[in-house]
Amino acid sequence: MRLQPRLNFTVTILTAFSLVFIAAIAAVVAGFREAGDRAAREAAEHHLGTAAAAAAANGRGLIHPLLGHAAVLARMPPGQAAVPGPALAALMAEAPLSAVSIVLPDGALDQVLRLAALPDGAAPVPRPAGATFAARRISAATGEAERWTYLDAQGRALGEAQRRRLPGDPRRMSWVLQAAEPGVHVSTLYDLPVTGRPGLTVAHGLPGGGAVGLDVPLDELGRFLAGSRVSPGGLTVLFTEDGILLADQDPGRVTQAGPTAWTTLAASGDAALTALWRAFAEGRLAEGGTGVLEIGGDEYLAHLAGVQEFVAPRVLVGVLAPLDDFTGGIESGIRIGTLFGLGALLLGLGGLGIVAWRVARPLGTLTREAEAIRRLDLTQPLKLTTHISEVERLADAMAGMKNALRLFSVYVPRDLVRKLMAEGAEAELGGERRRITVMFSDVAGFTSIAERMDPETLMQVTSTYFQALTDDLLRNQATIDKYIGDAVMAIWNAPKRDLAHAMHGCRAALRARHLTQQLEDAFEARGWPRLHTRYGLHTGDAVVGNVGSSDRMAYTAIGSMVNLASRLEGMNKVYGTQILVSEQTRLAAGNAFVFRPVDLVLAKGASEPIEIHELLGVALPAEGGDEPILAGRAQVARLPAWNEAVRYWRAGQFREALAALREAGDPATDPLLATYATRLARHPDGPPAGWSPVTRLESK
Repeated sequence: MRLQPRLNFTVTILTAFSLVFIAAIAAVVAGFREAGDRAAREAAEHHLGTAAAAAAANGRGLIHPLLGHAAVLARMPPGQAAVPGPALAALMAEAPLSAVSIVLPDGALDQVLRLAALPDGAAPVPRPAGATFAARRISAATGEAERWTYLDAQGRALGEAQRRRLPGDPRRMSWVLQAAEPGVHVSTLYDLPVTGRPGLTVAHGLPGGGAVGLDVPLDELGRFLAGSRVSPGGLTVLFTEDGILLADQDPGRVTQAGPTAWTTLAASGDAALTALWRAFAEGRLAEGGTGVLEIGGDEYLAHLAGVQEFVAPRVLVGVLAPLDDFTGGIESGIRIGTLFGLGALLLGLGGLGIVAWRVARPLGTLTREAEAIRRLDLTQPLKLTTHISEVERLADAMAGMKNALRLFSVYVPRDLVRKLMAEGAEAELGGERRRITVMFSDVAGFTSIAERMDPETLMQVTSTYFQALTDDLLRNQATIDKYIGDAVMAIWNAPKRDLAHAMHGCRAALRARHLTQQLEDAFEARGWPRLHTRYGLHTGDAVVGNVGSSDRMAYTAIGSMVNLASRLEGMNKVYGTQILVSEQTRLAAGNAFVFRPVDLVLAKGASEPIEIHELLGVALPAEGGDEPILAGRAQVARLPAWNEAVRYWRAGQFREALAALREAGDPATDPLLATYATRLARHPDGPPAGWSPVTRLESK
């Protein structure tokens, strides 16, 4: 029989509590000032960094859509480039634009102008009431007058006017000359023609000469700074690495009256801006860094962030704020915190004299352990020392239950159970109709690989592979539905709701592709076979829920869309791709990803053809670690030619499709291009009778 020691519970606990609490209060009071200052400074640095990054992203977001408009306008078929409709649509869609110009190879100029951006007298009379836009036409013939067509807010013609043509050849404008080089270009800052306002031009060359240009006035660059004050005394500015002030929360500081005369930070007359420029020019404050500046006897925090895809020279966002804006409440906090600490000591001493702390402490531990078990957190062993026999027996029973659950959880997906519990699901048969995204993965040639390996090594290889792939999918919001041989089925938006399920599914597939490529190299280094993995994703309606019997059930998704996702994975073998997605998934994922069209296919057993796409990567890095899954620049650059080739193929224009295919890449290194090259080679004289662009797949 084990003897339990008898202790004076009240005296022991009150004495220990008093000593510990008094020591803690003393330590808190002594260290609160330093900790508070440090925490406030860290919070301020993070806040400034976030504000600068947001302002930089907004600045980039102002320019980036215009790059796409310029590229689209430049790719219009010959004969339509002079029609103002597409240019007017771009002007209507992008509020910052003041003008869209199309300089044709013969020197003719077509412009669509926002009348509100023009200075008085810039447009000829008569100007009809209600005119919002104007289409300006300058013929290539030097003797003809300019023709202006006034348009209302919906683009309907209201009237016309003419005026004497201004001298000069539009083809000699700086942005037109710059656009002679391939790609989209962003000009340096200059006084925009017609409007006379300082700004920049986004340009793209036309086939055979000429260019498309989109004008953005400088004052639009400063609009996104409005309301971005990080603290009561803070400010945000936009400037070039040469020190020219581009945008400020006080617009009057940016340019002087008359022809553009740029204001520099050094000559702005503002001590904060001058100090910011001096710190940057002397190398004490670099892009992406945070520093402390001494301004008028006060300490300021400053952070710089670069604006990508902008003009040259480099453009930076600077954010400044007085340190006192963040640390002013520290002294008050010290006093209040000390009073609260003393009050808590008195309350604690009184409470411990009444409450049986000796029972509450182990019960609190057991409560936390029970909560961990409810979350299926079974990794940490139960550590509890107590002299109360009832509590000790309860602890032993809980430890046994935890060991049993740990063994059981090896056979049941623990993450799935957590999600079902979070959704309040009941363990009963049945399901609900829900729109989900499903992904199937499969290892190429796994059967032949397995036949060449002994079972022990095969088990080690597959276990390592599945462990890494499963962990990666779970980190990307996936629910692992099941393992089918060497294949994995994962779903999004079930059981846990996920409105961005298609986006998360695409991102998970890209990260899984990167992971399995790394595993291939690691396996090869260990003498194991390379497990090349293919993926298929589809988004649609399915029934999700519990299937099976009352004593043995599984949570899964059922429906034809699940079969289609599996078929998409198998179609990779036909086209030599690695990630295929349906049109539904592409549309639901949004524009954060880069896809290229693959084919129109009629899967075996299907009644309607579907369009399938290859997922190449993310368009822009949205979070840390996105660099490995970015779409390759070379692939993105060849996408327009590839899109043209596919369009001509589906239209039955094989000669044009073959010409576009030559610009889309090398079939020797791109299996998808090789597939289309082979198709076209079968019919050198064009599509045969009864030809259809839909590919019928007879195998699953």
